[in-house]
Amino acid sequence: MDLVDVLHHVVERSMAAYGLSDMAIGTVTSVTPLEVTVRESMAPLPAEALHLTAAVIEKKIPLLAHQHVTNGFRHAHSISGLSHAHDTAEGATGPALEGSLQTGEALLPDEYTSDERLRDIVCYEDGQPLPVENGYIILNRALAVGDKVLMLRVMRGQQFIILSRVFERGN
Repeated sequence: MDLVDVLHHVVERSMAAYGLSDMAIGTVTSVTPLEVTVRESMAPLPAEALHLTAAVIEKKIPLLAHQHVTNGFRHAHSISGLSHAHDTAEGATGPALEGSLQTGEALLPDEYTSDERLRDIVCYEDGQPLPVENGYIILNRALAVGDKVLMLRVMRGQQFIILSRVFERGN
């Protein structure tokens, strides 16, 4: 081993000892204030040491229930040319329904309100429907107690960046 290799090895070990950045998986133990536990043997990481990325911030879209109100539904039909007669062996009848006939008004309301249709919208992620709560589609829910999170340890473990949730797939 030459001097360059020895120096390289010493620098690698030094950097590893500093722990400048490292991946860690933790469990959310509190959300107000936010706390994450990495190991049972150490105290939970406080909110001041945790930095959240967009992947773990709540995002939601309102389901806008709406209705259409349409005015002026009054209308009627005039049917003309209704003349009608019968021929029999004894003679012909006189014409009936001559002239035109005015029908009654249909769809009488001046206003018609449609039903609410948008509440039946379903959005999917990874084949599963996204939850709907209080009129909102939850695109990305907030962190909850028990969530496993992937974190990047920085500043010698003084700060952690929460990158995302960690999901365990079933067998």
